[in-house]
Amino acid sequence: MMHSLPPVYGSTMVSRAPMYGQAEQQAVKDSAVVESFALYYICDSIRVDENYLDNKAQLDKIRHYLLKSPRIDSITIYSWASPEGGYRHNKWLSQERGLEARRILLANTPDSSKLNAGKIRLSPLAENWPGLLRIVTEKYHRHDREKVLRILQADNIGDETRKWRLQQLDRGYTWKYLIRHYMPELRSATWICVWVDVPQISKVSEPKPILTSADPGIANRTEADDILPDKTKRTILGLKTNMLYDAVTALNYTIEIPINEHFSLQYEQHTPWWLSKNNKYCLEFLSFGGEFRWWFAPRTSQETSDRKLRDALVGHFLGVHCWGGKADIQWGRDFGCYQFDFMSAGLTYGYSMPISRHLNLEFSISAGYARIPYQHYIPTEDWQILIKDRNDAGTLHYFGPTKAEISLVIPIRATFNKKGGAR
Repeated sequence: MMHSLPPVYGSTMVSRAPMYGQAEQQAVKDSAVVESFALYYICDSIRVDENYLDNKAQLDKIRHYLLKSPRIDSITIYSWASPEGGYRHNKWLSQERGLEARRILLANTPDSSKLNAGKIRLSPLAENWPGLLRIVTEKYHRHDREKVLRILQADNIGDETRKWRLQQLDRGYTWKYLIRHYMPELRSATWICVWVDVPQISKVSEPKPILTSADPGIANRTEADDILPDKTKRTILGLKTNMLYDAVTALNYTIEIPINEHFSLQYEQHTPWWLSKNNKYCLEFLSFGGEFRWWFAPRTSQETSDRKLRDALVGHFLGVHCWGGKADIQWGRDFGCYQFDFMSAGLTYGYSMPISRHLNLEFSISAGYARIPYQHYIPTEDWQILIKDRNDAGTLHYFGPTKAEISLVIPIRATFNKKGGAR
């Protein structure tokens, strides 16, 4: 055998199992080329999407070798599902993914004498818990790392109990974090192929090989550290405008910066400043505000080829805000003419959701206290002079709703490597 164990990542793996004598095995070994391939599946899918993760490069390489190799020995395909979901369904997924991998091999081998179904053995391995343990050991560094490792390494519990215990950590967020960041690497089909008597073949796009140690729990890294480049996109900034204010020509903008998975800070400014030619209508408004937000949980829906994950500024949130400024508002004589300062503080509740690949829609309402010193003015007949109305001035103390928002949000995202640096 050219390897000891199947890889622990969720993928389809190919290996050669020759039936030769010792001399023949040595001759085959001297003339064989070992290559590895991995195809990845969208959550709950048994079909290979060429545009998902690294599939396009892998398929190009598979087609290249199937076409160029003059002889292919027997192949074993190992397939997995990620551990979320029910075991029976995951077992079915791993079986169907192995069949899909075999179909791809056969469909891309024009010469049936070189490779046929009889030369391909399927080995579906259901849920890839060893692969999850390996990834957590290498990459997971949140506050409950030790608890997660103890659960994954426990050999006296079943997989359903293991799954249930992980789901209880950090009010369910740990399990969702594992699904979002690590499960895509576990739902795959990986094979290691041994091509026999292969002439020199020029290399095409090179994936990182997947090899394992003799320990079935954790596979040691080879010189190629991972199947996938360990990069992730994170939201680092949200640019917003409140459409309710825009509708009354109150131009505004907001900048929100996520601090971590649960907290963010935002700054907002409103700057409508216009006066009609006859001085009859006026909207001059200058205000500034800030808000500290706590997000219940980041979005955890799975990434697809059409939708990318957003790890911040999406979901339900609570906020504490402070807002202040000054205004001069005049709308004919019926509405009146008022100038005032104001200061407001209170609480905010809201919800933000993606509506397209690069756009979110946010709803929020705030309530609290506002202090508003105001002065009413009476314009002259030609609207050129404002006369102070001494009978209509004072300070208003208000408790209740203070603002409402329906905002369009553009999330600005950056790509980070595994050490946390942006690119």
